[in-house]
Amino acid sequence: MGCIKMHMSKVHIWVGINRDDTYVFEKYFELEYSDQDIDIDIDDPDYNVCQFCNDIGERRYDEDLIGVFRTEELRNITEFLGELSVSSEIGIEIQDSSIEKGFESINSMFYYMDPELVISDVHKLYNKLTYLGVFETDL
Repeated sequence: MGCIKMHMSKVHIWVGINRDDTYVFEKYFELEYSDQDIDIDIDDPDYNVCQFCNDIGERRYDEDLIGVFRTEELRNITEFLGELSVSSEIGIEIQDSSIEKGFESINSMFYYMDPELVISDVHKLYNKLTYLGVFETDL
C-alpha cells in the first residue's frame, strides 16, 4: 500500500509598519500592463519592472501568488496571520519571528508563495517592511 505525500509549499512573509499613503504603498507592487508593454519583451531593457520585482531579483511576479494586507491602525500580528494558509504551529513560528524582530503590532504584511524564490538580502526593507523568512504552508 502506497503512502500519500501531502504537497507542501513555501510562503515568504514581510511585516512591519508602513505609513505611506495607499497609492504609494500599492505602487510598489504595480505591474505594467500598458499598450507599450505588450510590444516589449520582458527581457527588453525598456521593460518597466515593478519595485517589488527589482527587490526580489525577478523581472515579473505571479499576481496569483501574492497577498498584500494593510490597515491604518496598528494591530497585533495574530490578526494578520489569519490571511495565511499555515498550520497553527507555523503560525506561532511566524508570530515569534515577528516579535523577535520587534513587531508585535503591525499595520502591513505581504506574502509571496514561491518555493523556488531565494531572498538574497534578508536585512533589506521591502516597501518599508521587514522580511521574516520563508515558512511551510498547508497548500
